[in-house]
Amino acid sequence: MAARSSRTYKLRLSDRGIDLFLDCHSRLAHLLREFPPYGATLHVAVMLLDRMQPWDLAGEVADPRCDRLAGNHVRFVGSSSQLAEITQRLMERIDASDEPTSVTAIGRFYLAGLLVFESSEDHRLLEAYRRTRDA
Repeated sequence: MAARSSRTYKLRLSDRGIDLFLDCHSRLAHLLREFPPYGATLHVAVMLLDRMQPWDLAGEVADPRCDRLAGNHVRFVGSSSQLAEITQRLMERIDASDEPTSVTAIGRFYLAGLLVFESSEDHRLLEAYRRTRDA
């Protein structure tokens, strides 16, 4: 079995963004009845975006609520290196579609993912978590 490689991801969050991330993390921990690493929360958030159609994805990353989550608080979260591959694939899917968006920052996907996480049903979160473990 090959070892999984990991890396650190930089999040630039506002106070509201930190609160949302911690709320999402707490929710995931309660659902799992475990103490997952913070990176698992970020990975689940991005995996939720990975199941979206390009037009829905473009709408999520363009959502003005993402602007309120972004800020000057820099936080680092360790997660699988696959997270970078997934976010790159998301960017390419939007670019290949006819969906207009000016989003070029990968960090915007993290913020949009947290918003989707917040509004997702528990079973979708658990399914996304299982996909992070199987990848």
